[in-house]
Amino acid sequence: MIEHPSSLAESLADSLAGARIVIFDCETTGTDRQTDQVIELCIQRGLGDGAPSQTWRIKPAAPIHPGAQAVHGITPADLEGCPPFAEVAGDIAAVFAETDVIVGYNIAFDIDMLQAEYTRIGKPMLDFTGKKVVDAFRLWQQCEPRSLQHAHQRFVGNGFAAAHSASADVAATARVLAGMLREFQLADHDWDAIATRCDPQRTSPWAVRASWVGPSRHLQWNGDVVVLGFGKYASAALHELAAGPDRSFLRWVIERDFPVHVAEVCRAALELPGDEFLAWVRRRYPCPPVAAPASGVAPGEPGEALQR
Repeated sequence: MIEHPSSLAESLADSLAGARIVIFDCETTGTDRQTDQVIELCIQRGLGDGAPSQTWRIKPAAPIHPGAQAVHGITPADLEGCPPFAEVAGDIAAVFAETDVIVGYNIAFDIDMLQAEYTRIGKPMLDFTGKKVVDAFRLWQQCEPRSLQHAHQRFVGNGFAAAHSASADVAATARVLAGMLREFQLADHDWDAIATRCDPQRTSPWAVRASWVGPSRHLQWNGDVVVLGFGKYASAALHELAAGPDRSFLRWVIERDFPVHVAEVCRAALELPGDEFLAWVRRRYPCPPVAAPASGVAPGEPGEALQR
C-alpha cells in the first residue's frame, strides 16, 4: 500500500531538513530555444500537497505552435493582458536565488527555455551555482522509464487531472518525487546523494554541472575554452576542432538531434574565428565560478567521454 503523499512529504521533510526546495515547470509556445518562449511558469515551495505555489502567465512575442497548444491548452486569448517576461523576470530570479534544491520533471528543457528568456531580454542567466538539481524523470529513468502520468500512478497510487498545465505538473512532480524517494529507499539520503543518483556519471554533480555550457553536459568550460563532453572528440577544444581537418564532426552534430544550444554553439564555432567565438560563448553562456569539490574533480574539468 502506498503511503499518502502528504504524510510521506512530512517524513521526508524530517530526513531532508534544512533544504529550501522549489519544484518548477514551464509551458511554452514550442520547443525551439531560439524562437519559442515561456508562457506559463509555476513554482511550488516544498514537496507536500499543502506547499505554497505561484504561477506566472506571460504574454509572448512569438506565436503559439498548434502542437504546443494541443498539449497545454493555453491560447493567445488566455494570455491577453498578461505581462511580458521582462516584467516578471526579477520576481522569478528571486525565487531561484533563495532555493537550495531545484526539482523538475525532465528539467533540462525547462531550464533551457527559462535561461533563453533571460538572454533574450539582455539579463544575466539564472545562477545555479551551489544548488542541487534533482530531475524526477532522470531518477526514475534509472529504474523504470515512464511518463509523468505513469509515475503518478506508480508512486502516488492514482492518476491526476489537468496534465500538462504547469500548476498540475509541478504538484504531480512533487508527489511523484516523494513517492520515489520512499520506494527507492532514498528518503534518508541528502540532496547531494539524490542529485548524484539522478546523474550517476558524476560523483560531484553540481561542481561539474556548473561548468556546462547550457543545460546539458555535451559542451563544457575547461578553463577559458569550450570543450566537447562526448564522443570520440571528448575534451577537444571546440574552436580548435572547428579550425582543423575534423570540422565535419561539428556539422554532423548540427544535423542530429542534439539539444538546441549544442547546435547553436557548434554552428558559431564553425562561423567565427577562435577569439570571437570564445568571446561570444562567454557572453551567451557564462561559466559561474565554483569551488573545487571534495572529490578532487577540478572546476571546468570535462571528465570522462560521454556516449549518446
